[in-house]
Amino acid sequence: AGPFTMGGRDEDSPRSERPAHTIYQSAYYIGKTPVTNQDYREFVQCTGHRAPIHWQRGTFPPGAGKHPVVNVSWQDARDYADWRSARLPTESEWEKAARGTDERPYPWGTRFTEGERCNANNQIGTTTPVDEWPDGLSFYGVWDMAGNVYEWRYDHYDPQYYKDSPTTNPKGADGGQERVIRGGSYQETRAALCTTHRIGSSEVSTRDNIGFRLAMDADDIRPGG
Repeated sequence: AGPFTMGGRDEDSPRSERPAHTIYQSAYYIGKTPVTNQDYREFVQCTGHRAPIHWQRGTFPPGAGKHPVVNVSWQDARDYADWRSARLPTESEWEKAARGTDERPYPWGTRFTEGERCNANNQIGTTTPVDEWPDGLSFYGVWDMAGNVYEWRYDHYDPQYYKDSPTTNPKGADGGQERVIRGGSYQETRAALCTTHRIGSSEVSTRDNIGFRLAMDADDIRPGG
């Protein structure tokens, strides 16, 4: 819990990332990695929920168990979170976990070196295991916050939201046709890998570069629970 700076200060930061503003974020837990194919298969098998469109016979491609699940809509991600008695992180929770309190432009720090800390720029051309890049850990030790796959956020997307955003635990615009996605993907260059980068996607869309991770309120986890 505590304050951090959300958004970009640079004059060349996209308008959707400005202005930089101080947010107080209550305590929460966030998944150390995105949800994997292996995780999601258990959900499909236990609930009968539809499988991602690229899976064959109800399972993921061979060797991809530890890769992030993709081709899931925002609604699919929400249903999985409900099944796990969790939820999707808010945009501010995601940014604090990625950025920390020192306004770092990338989860690991200030310097971007091609091919060393994340899966990006189509160098590999597909997803990689969620624990493939130990040198890319964030301020709080969270994996895959840049590259590999975009991640669904709880929030509705509004490019002007920061102008009037609440200063405590913001949860996004009141409504809209899109939800926020964060973190860039294996297809993106460095601009989309910044901790402040934000765009939206239709909540019913499924893409091979969007996955998700989970969050929980701190009060929802008790010692020994």
